[in-house]
Amino acid sequence: MKSKYKYSDQLAIWLKNLGYTHCFFLSGGNIMHAQESFRTKFNCIPIVHEVAAGIATEYFNATSDKEKAFALVTAGPGLTNIVTAIGGAYLESRELLVIGGQVKREDLSNSPLRQRGIQEINGAKIVEPITNKSVRLDKPINFDQFREIVEIPKQDRKGPIFLELPLDIQGYTLTKLNKKLILNKKKVMRLNEDKKAIQKSKQILKLINNASRPTILIGAGIERNVALKLQDKLKKLKIPIMLTWNASDRIGSDSKNYFGRPNTWGQRYSNIIIQQSDVLLALGTRLGLQQTGFNWKEFVKNGKIIHVDIDKEELRKHHPKTDFKINYDANII
Repeated sequence: MKSKYKYSDQLAIWLKNLGYTHCFFLSGGNIMHAQESFRTKFNCIPIVHEVAAGIATEYFNATSDKEKAFALVTAGPGLTNIVTAIGGAYLESRELLVIGGQVKREDLSNSPLRQRGIQEINGAKIVEPITNKSVRLDKPINFDQFREIVEIPKQDRKGPIFLELPLDIQGYTLTKLNKKLILNKKKVMRLNEDKKAIQKSKQILKLINNASRPTILIGAGIERNVALKLQDKLKKLKIPIMLTWNASDRIGSDSKNYFGRPNTWGQRYSNIIIQQSDVLLALGTRLGLQQTGFNWKEFVKNGKIIHVDIDKEELRKHHPKTDFKINYDANII
């Protein structure tokens, strides 16, 4: 007799292949198959409230270089309890994979009827506005399709992903498991080496070299490992380097050219220095209102701003006014 497996067993293997090692969860009936499958593949850590599971997952991923975590919550209140954590990860552009349970497909209302299944609520629709992707599986999918859902391309802004699994999808019977998976590394996006890009690069270099009061502002878009690699190079620069609120751990406060965190809650001397700069190089920061102040029209009013951000919409928002907009991952240097 052939062994029988569950689709949730296959999902566990796929997640393991994608580098996931930990699972923060709170038990529930609508995730019973996933929970049973995941406990043998991951370091599963029970949490007393779903919002804590989301925040623990977010910060685990933000501080770990080699391991990755995801959150597992049940349907209904399990999903609604983690919405705050999802919203926080969305606003802060942080990695957060949330796998949520759902009632079996035949119990879904799928109509004007408010509810049929126990704890049925449309989690995928609720979190859709505050996630990079929000998907409910209506049938089993293959590895390539699964990977497309749970991975964010390197060139895109980070953020939360929600995957909703109906109970019967989790328990869908398989006769075999696909354990050998070949992961093809996607090519990292590079700047288009056309004449316009080359010309812009020359203009920026000239601007920085000719500046008398240049400053560099590093945001949380610069990853910790990248900032660590840059430590020696940054120390050699005779340029004030400052950090945004969420990037406060990217450079040690004992660095010679570290000049604090200029923002609405930052140090006064930092704000004075950045306001008096004639060229500001903003790397991996969206230059939000907390950074520029509410009177954003006065931000670096007499200087030029070079803004490097992975999100085109942040470059287009026009507050503050920037002189050079570079849509690029600031980590690729």
